[in-house]
Amino acid sequence: MSAGPDSDGLEVRALACAAGYRTLFASLDLSVPRSRWMMLVGPNGSGKSTLLRAIAGLARPVAGEIRWRGEPRRAGSPEWRSACLYEGHASGWKDSLEARENLALQAALDGLDVDAQAIDAQLARVGLERQAQLPFVRLSAGQRRRLSLARLGLSRRPLWLLDEPGTALDAAGLQTLAAMLDAHLANGGLALVATHQPLPCAHAPLVLDLGELQP
Repeated sequence: MSAGPDSDGLEVRALACAAGYRTLFASLDLSVPRSRWMMLVGPNGSGKSTLLRAIAGLARPVAGEIRWRGEPRRAGSPEWRSACLYEGHASGWKDSLEARENLALQAALDGLDVDAQAIDAQLARVGLERQAQLPFVRLSAGQRRRLSLARLGLSRRPLWLLDEPGTALDAAGLQTLAAMLDAHLANGGLALVATHQPLPCAHAPLVLDLGELQP
């Protein structure tokens, strides 16, 4: 699927990925320009997570090329780390740290210079102001997902790769996620989002059904 070549966006050319000896998809082409997002859909095992991980540089594709802003993407390079924010199923939060401490630590790992006021503002934005001092291990599944939303709210990286970000969120949480995605796109960002549920975004998505690409 393509929205047309765009030197300011993400392009994938003839990408092939496998799980063990099973080919998930092959000869995949896609293009996502600035201020657009692509929704990845398809049944379990169709390769949504693998595609996101391959683009992020966390999985090795069998074949193909990934280009960012007109240049070949170099996985692990400082330029790519500053461009791409990946959120998968494993959160990486520390069980013994408070929600506020976890978010501050993650902001530092993301290379952000933010103060306590900015951290607290994002926790309030996602509805975690009362849980700010709770250890992560005591947060519910929905609250843990809201903490991941707070990380998105702090992010300044132009490309978001999100794997089922709406899991465990209630209707209000989904609205917050959609508002953050809309704001990101309005600022010239772009995103690929694997999801089983529609998001109430003002920006209509491109849609890629990986189930249709099964060999």
